[in-house]
Amino acid sequence: MYELNDTICAIATPPGMGGVGVIRLSGPGALSRAGAFLNPAAPLEKKRALLFRKLAHPQSGEILDEALVLVMPGPHSYTGEDVVEFHLHGSPALLSHLISLLTAQGLRLADPGEFTYRAFRAGRLDLTQAEAVEQLVSAQGEASRREALRHLTGGLAAFLEPVEEALKSLYLKIEARLEFSEDGIAPLDLPRFQKEVGEVQSQLAGLLQSYQQGKILKEGLSVALVGPPNVGKSSLLNRLLGVNRAIVTPQAGTTRDVIEGVFLLKGVPVRFFDTAGLRDSSDLVEAEGIRRSRQVLDEADFIFWILDSTRSEESFREWERQKPPLGRTWFLFNKEDLAPAKAPWKNFPAIPAERCLSLSCQAPQGLDSLLQAMEGLIEVPGASEGVLLTSARHQKEVSQASAALTHLVGLIESGQPYELWAEELKEAALAIGRVRGRNLPASAFEEIFTKFCIGK
Repeated sequence: MYELNDTICAIATPPGMGGVGVIRLSGPGALSRAGAFLNPAAPLEKKRALLFRKLAHPQSGEILDEALVLVMPGPHSYTGEDVVEFHLHGSPALLSHLISLLTAQGLRLADPGEFTYRAFRAGRLDLTQAEAVEQLVSAQGEASRREALRHLTGGLAAFLEPVEEALKSLYLKIEARLEFSEDGIAPLDLPRFQKEVGEVQSQLAGLLQSYQQGKILKEGLSVALVGPPNVGKSSLLNRLLGVNRAIVTPQAGTTRDVIEGVFLLKGVPVRFFDTAGLRDSSDLVEAEGIRRSRQVLDEADFIFWILDSTRSEESFREWERQKPPLGRTWFLFNKEDLAPAKAPWKNFPAIPAERCLSLSCQAPQGLDSLLQAMEGLIEVPGASEGVLLTSARHQKEVSQASAALTHLVGLIESGQPYELWAEELKEAALAIGRVRGRNLPASAFEEIFTKFCIGK
């Protein structure tokens, strides 16, 4: 995937102007190539140092900038190789010019994720930690940042290592009785063996249960505001965001497209999608908006079905006609100031009362209750709690390991031979190993690391 014998370089700070811009070099020629840009030119010594130097064109001697030069010889660097960083003034023109000069001197522009891939290959990080680098860089909320840091500092790896060792131990117990059955090896202690399998199963089950919450922390929560026209979807979006993001008029069909707004709740980004009112329409533009609304309804984590309390029968009939998934739907009876009946959902027994709220977009009390209910949908782990699964790749591999153990239990209970037990234990151990980066095909690494930014 990558040519690891090259010396690579890249801008490691975001595009645009800034007070400081960083250019990173890594590889066997990093020290000598960087030294050629110093004024006066001098080879960099293979020892950790922070230098203040002028940088100059290696041929013409033209001064380019003053910079801090950070020297990090391998193997005690991020990539495990010799690494040099130039910390310059953050002019995009300056950074681009210096990169052009470096590549003209034989350095190669790094591919996305190549620095972190080299760190993984050098054993500086396992794959769960390498993936956490990308998650930390792209974290959109405080909760996601904390969970990414937990993975980066080895939280998931520390959880999986004893699980993998337990699976290997169980496998060796069976393999020993297959290989040395004629050498007087003691019979298998079946009750103890089953107990140990059960303990690993329990650990994997708990980790899998954390995935839904981990996914929310990493990607945020998506909420579709859905319902018939003129029930208050756009008004609710505007109140939640605190700005007039959506146009509000008494005319049905005002919202023609999906409008998105985002705010942070308990450190988690929550994306609200104000959708076109669901109804049959002959207007081509409105009909397209309704089609997009139905797509958002299918994909959202939660659906807030808005009902007009002054005409709730009509709003309810539309819900019956559309039939959104009940398990992820909340029912918000809007305009309670105009229809002050208590608990209006009592008239609709098909709606679960525990997921119903009355509110008015003209009053703060109902919105406060809605925000409190939403906070209950987001469980942010404390600093001392265990790690969460946040990656679909991790969830897939842990699921395969869990499925193999479930199959193993069936084999044991039905009296199947040890050879079949060993295969399931092997599959479970390999799956956990793949989470941490072992036995993966090159295509899997390419898929993981090409999501990174170039400077990482």
